[in-house]
Amino acid sequence: MAIVLSGALFSSTIIYLLVQLFGFLLIIWALLTIKISKKTHKLPHGYFFIKNGPYEIIRHPVYAGYLLLIISIVEIEFNLLRLIALIILCIAVFMKILREEYTMTQDVHEYGEYKKKTKAIIPYLL
Repeated sequence: MAIVLSGALFSSTIIYLLVQLFGFLLIIWALLTIKISKKTHKLPHGYFFIKNGPYEIIRHPVYAGYLLLIISIVEIEFNLLRLIALIILCIAVFMKILREEYTMTQDVHEYGEYKKKTKAIIPYLL
């Protein structure tokens, strides 16, 4: 909320708008993939395992798109409050990823192989 309330949300610079658009489209693509191809595993409530669509490239495309959007918003009008909020947000997202991956590793036997083939947030890097 601090990021949204502390400055501009949209840039007049085309590069930031393209990054925001890409992040938004990545989220939409991931959510549509979830809706279309949700597989039923006996997993804890709220968890699912999908390996197609953007999930073929990265394990957490919704988080990746969300972070792209937020980072581009912070860059538009950079200030200390936005930087602190971004750092806190990144820590929270990475803690959530670790928790989800722990659960998936425990409950889905093929998740380990899937982890070896894909990166968590940034294709081919992280």
